[in-house]
Amino acid sequence: MVRMFSGVVVWIMCVFSAQAADVMIEASTDEAAKPWTSLEANDAPEDFHFVVVTDRTGGHRDFVFRDALPKVNLLEPAFVVSVGDLIEGYTDDQARLDAEWDEMEGFIGQLETPFFYAAGNHDMSNAVMAETWRKRFGPSYYHFKYKGVLFLVLNSELFGMVGQPDTPVPGPWQQAQQMGYIEQTLKDNADARWTVVITHQPLWDIGEIDPDWLQVESWLDNRDYTVFAGHLHRYKKQVRNDAKYYTLATTGGGSALRGSVYGEFDHVGWVTMTGNGPRLANILLDGLWDENVATEESREMVASIESAISPVAATMEGSKFRRATLSYDVSNPGSAPLTVSPVVASSSNLFVATTGAETTIAPGESQRFDIKVTAKRRNSYAELRPASVTWSLGTRVNNQKLDVDVQTPVLPMKRQAITVAKKAITVDGDLGEWKLPFSVTQQGDLAAPETDAADISFRWGIHQDDEFVYLGMSVTDDSIVASTKLPALAQDAMVVVVDARPEAERNQNKSLGDSLEDGSLSKIALNFLTVEKEQPIPVLAFLDEIRAQMITAVSRTDDGYQAELAIPVSYLNKQSGGEWDVLRVSLYAQDFDEDQKGPERLYWQPNRFGDAPLAGTGEFVR
Repeated sequence: MVRMFSGVVVWIMCVFSAQAADVMIEASTDEAAKPWTSLEANDAPEDFHFVVVTDRTGGHRDFVFRDALPKVNLLEPAFVVSVGDLIEGYTDDQARLDAEWDEMEGFIGQLETPFFYAAGNHDMSNAVMAETWRKRFGPSYYHFKYKGVLFLVLNSELFGMVGQPDTPVPGPWQQAQQMGYIEQTLKDNADARWTVVITHQPLWDIGEIDPDWLQVESWLDNRDYTVFAGHLHRYKKQVRNDAKYYTLATTGGGSALRGSVYGEFDHVGWVTMTGNGPRLANILLDGLWDENVATEESREMVASIESAISPVAATMEGSKFRRATLSYDVSNPGSAPLTVSPVVASSSNLFVATTGAETTIAPGESQRFDIKVTAKRRNSYAELRPASVTWSLGTRVNNQKLDVDVQTPVLPMKRQAITVAKKAITVDGDLGEWKLPFSVTQQGDLAAPETDAADISFRWGIHQDDEFVYLGMSVTDDSIVASTKLPALAQDAMVVVVDARPEAERNQNKSLGDSLEDGSLSKIALNFLTVEKEQPIPVLAFLDEIRAQMITAVSRTDDGYQAELAIPVSYLNKQSGGEWDVLRVSLYAQDFDEDQKGPERLYWQPNRFGDAPLAGTGEFVR
């Protein structure tokens, strides 16, 4: 017989034999060596799992707790316990209290396993709230047992209310009754193999320790136990009396979410009860998803959102740039509202004006954003370094929050004419007959790391005659890595991409992977101009025929190397589907240094295959 006081005991029945044989995995082999370490499964019959959910309120963030519970189902725990603060509360308005608890019980109704409530200060801070709890849930402190483990759920508000630590919450329970219940329950369950204490306030870690809590610790002193609490919205593990005390962070409660180093994150505690006591794994909600984490629909929506921003074509005047207004259309392709928050950043020679506050675009609608751009001094278009606007886009897909950041270059552009060479060009690696009007000392791609001009820079030019289009490049490089034994991908090189296809094709800005997969890369003139003759590149073998039609030459200089490339007009005409009229030229220096694992890449303009491409870059007319 159990002495009840004003609490209650709950029994979760489970019959098992502590003497049951170890669970063995069935497997065999005739070989002496075996492809496993052991066949004794880590699956003792007395082990089980439970989940602890923590603070949902105190400035709750919508959907976090609600969406966490279906994720808890994926873990299939034996049961779930709360450390309190489930509703905002702090009111004696009965209608409001009922609405908040109705909402919470609706959330909890998603669970496929038992749920055990615990009272927090937001759940019980006055007599009306205490009576509401009693009518809905009965006792505010109680215990239950499972597989020999005692769970003792306390009402920390009876020890003292938040802000009034000397005053227990008024209502149907008294602290003296709770203390008597705790003492008797521990005596009646002296044979428990472990004791788990649940309390909302970390009573050992909020100013002067309440004498009643010290008394509880003295009753726990001769047994194995673990304590779980919440309230502070910051995770902390402590050890007291050789026992582990966990103060959990949030499951949707108010938090700056600054990360693990601050103990600020949304999580649930995944507890494995073993023969040696509980082991806690903190599962962050952002890292726990069901099988629908990415479906065909969601992937299509992400792709749609990422391509929702369309620069509006603008015709620039004059040979040099001073100022202009560039426009971007942002469309909402989804069925939920799309929030748009643009943030601009200037470059070394372009100033971009701020764009204003967050905007919401209705499903199926679009909105135009105007960006004012000013050159810090009059520059030729080829000298401009891209500024940027980062679009923070937020919506919901499959009832999941979707946040996507898209970075768009801000770069006034104008097609330039390819000059006819005044002198005949001989592709011999000697640039004596060349003019090199384009100087690249700063990174031209937003998504690529900055480079040091003392380490790598280049100048280049482009000419044409009746038979060829020529590119000449002079590279300054403080450390040349080159060898006939290395593939082009693993040594210093100028990488050139020339695209004469019709406008719709050459400005698609597909990734390199997509261009490989759909075969479009095989229709582009791409070449690595390495310092030494490189080994074949199997993954780019389909380019061998195109590269064989080009004439190349590279020669070393005192401070780097020079490279020349000639592309037959006949090949460009074939690309274009007739006589070519516009070329899109992309190029970058690939720079290795000694003992450097990967290369730096210095781009002239945004990488057309990169994470922040821009249609229409590097276009030249014949």
